[in-house]
Amino acid sequence: MMRLLIASVLVLLCLGAASASELKVRSHFDENNEAVELLKTGRYLEAIEMLKQAREADPYHPVLRENLEFAYLSAAHGMIKDKHYEKAAELLLEAQEFNDQQRQFWSLRGLALLEMKKYYEAEAELQEALGMGEPDATILFWLAKIYYNTDRMYDALDVLEDAAEVAPDNHAVVEMLDKVRRELTVEEKMDKEYGGHFIITFDGDKNDALGDAVLDVLEEAYNWVGSQLDYYPQEQVTVLLYSHQEFRELTRSPDWAGGLYDGKIRLPVGGISKVNDYVRILLYHEYMHVALNDLAKGNLPVWLNEGLAQEAERRIARPVTHAVDQDSSAKQLLSLKRLEKPFLDLNGKQAALAYQQSYSLVRYLLHNYGWHLVGDLLRALRSGQAIEQAFDSVFEVYGLKYAEFEGVWRGGR
Repeated sequence: MMRLLIASVLVLLCLGAASASELKVRSHFDENNEAVELLKTGRYLEAIEMLKQAREADPYHPVLRENLEFAYLSAAHGMIKDKHYEKAAELLLEAQEFNDQQRQFWSLRGLALLEMKKYYEAEAELQEALGMGEPDATILFWLAKIYYNTDRMYDALDVLEDAAEVAPDNHAVVEMLDKVRRELTVEEKMDKEYGGHFIITFDGDKNDALGDAVLDVLEEAYNWVGSQLDYYPQEQVTVLLYSHQEFRELTRSPDWAGGLYDGKIRLPVGGISKVNDYVRILLYHEYMHVALNDLAKGNLPVWLNEGLAQEAERRIARPVTHAVDQDSSAKQLLSLKRLEKPFLDLNGKQAALAYQQSYSLVRYLLHNYGWHLVGDLLRALRSGQAIEQAFDSVFEVYGLKYAEFEGVWRGGR
């Protein structure tokens, strides 16, 4: 597309003319040509402004129009790739005013809003895009994610089946369709309770009061975690209480996993008769993951995510993994770099050590710098910075850099 547009510009610029009016037109194409060069170097926002200026004098010229459309789409794709979803949504709204018949302006804005967890706004944009042409598997897949995340499982199933018909070889569609079908075989037999910030799915036949009890604890966790992080997510969170067998089969988690947050809180506590301290600990732990992932937009090293989740457990009781064994040798300890990555491939003993170290690292930060600065770290990560850059931007002024953090922690634990 880009090559064709540049060729068109060059043809127009080669049209010689002597009149003042033609020289004036030529200046507009000069602006366009400069914008094309900006597009070639990825300076999309500058190109957009230059093309908008060129179109003020010649608003109906097809080359200027096509180049501006290309610039909007390129800028939006880049912003979404860099997780600048708010900026992408704002730019695409402007793009829709320029051309409200360009399907991708609507679908990409829906994706940006989906990533911002503005699910119902995203749904409206994607439904608009869907109605602009033939069925599109990507748009249907994004709609399915909205329905899945808002606990409309049958709606998710319907659009995924449609997407699979359009694109039967689309791996993401097939995988999610299988996941939704597996989960529905269990969840369709369960009851639901709705609270202010949570939706609980559980086996009501065994204990019809359980849903309200779990909701009460989760609202406590919502308020406590919010007060520590100064952050209160607004979207409702789905919480599923499975039997141990259902949990293992549906999540395919390792044996040592006591719960899972993958956009929904999943706990292997089905069949319980009351919310005891063990269940309260799990609920606080998993809700902390919800708040952290929402606050940092998922840009979290695992040690920080799991360490803070264990800190949330202290609201109920001191975590079992509250300290690193002082007899552990340097060879036994996992590196900070390894602790940034998921623990799921670790065996039980290694996982226990990874959780112990993560908790100890977070306790060091909280003890020496407090919740406020840890919150600043999470907000720096929210901007898309790597952990090294985000950490240094917050703690370097206090004499601590990420490259030195592991050594300082090892010396002071």
